[in-house]
Amino acid sequence: MTPLPRSGHAPGHVRDCFLSAINAWLQWNERGQEPTVEFEIDYEPRPITLSKACGLVWDCTDILSRDDVDLLEGAGLEMKSQTYAAAARALLGRLKLIQMRSGLL
Repeated sequence: MTPLPRSGHAPGHVRDCFLSAINAWLQWNERGQEPTVEFEIDYEPRPITLSKACGLVWDCTDILSRDDVDLLEGAGLEMKSQTYAAAARALLGRLKLIQMRSGLL
């Protein structure tokens, strides 16, 4: 597996995985297990949690589309910028709150 960059641009399949994570989170009712999305590793799709998908773009400075930012902000997430990293940090923060409320942390 090729290591991902620490910061800067993320490959398309990584960004696509995070966009899938956003959609999965928006559809989740915040009950039960954290949803998973597929992430391709060595051309093999594997399930990863939304938290792990956030980690993939944690330092990604690529700009998220305005539509995706609007969706996240409309769902109550506060983002400091329009980057994938800002979205990942906001989403992971919400996931941790959900886990704390349900006693999973």
